[in-house]
Amino acid sequence: MRLLIDGDGTPNIREIKEIAERYHVEMYVFCDYAHVIEDDYFTTIQCEVGKDAADSQLLNFAQADDLAITQDYGLASLLLIKGVDVLHVSGKRITEDNIETLLSSRYLAMKERQVKKHYKGPHKRREKEKWNFLKQVERRIIAHLFCKDYVKENENM
Repeated sequence: MRLLIDGDGTPNIREIKEIAERYHVEMYVFCDYAHVIEDDYFTTIQCEVGKDAADSQLLNFAQADDLAITQDYGLASLLLIKGVDVLHVSGKRITEDNIETLLSSRYLAMKERQVKKHYKGPHKRREKEKWNFLKQVERRIIAHLFCKDYVKENENM
């Protein structure tokens, strides 16, 4: 199992690193050259600046049994096809059961933004949401490392 991070949109990378270190999990952060994310524990894979460049690199690198963290539902849907466990930055698992609904909501939100001139973005991330997300990261890592049979039997964990 490897931990793959969409570094262009994932918060709390330092805290995620601490969790990965605790469980001795390989960690890779994918970002474009406009972002400087370096550390002595994880590997940073830098990509060209451009739409979806880091996402493409992450997708090409991913293998079944990896855990990926992203907020990009399009990328998540492609990772699911490869057998990758996907966690949204909210802490919610993205699965075969909910990806169609998430992609539909993304499409509808895009249509709404095209109609409105002033679109309010997401609310500021609260401390409670941060800690819930980090708790879910740790749960998914533990599930991958110690409970593989349980994970397969209980996909909606």
